[in-house]
Amino acid sequence: MDGWWNEIDNDVRSCLERFGPMSPRDLARQLRLSEGAVSSVLSMLAQEGKLRISRVELPPDDDSRQLSL
Repeated sequence: MDGWWNEIDNDVRSCLERFGPMSPRDLARQLRLSEGAVSSVLSMLAQEGKLRISRVELPPDDDSRQLSL
């Protein structure tokens, strides 16, 4: 399991070094993993002090996403 974890750790680090800060969605696309898997990995890496999660924001307003009855 250490080899697998180290590989993902290195992949995340390489991607962030190459492209700079990015959303979990974009990172998931680059790594070809699900957004949920990447979010879990990022959480663990942050707990280990290997990266910093610096912001959370709401998506832009999009009237098409609201339901009307």
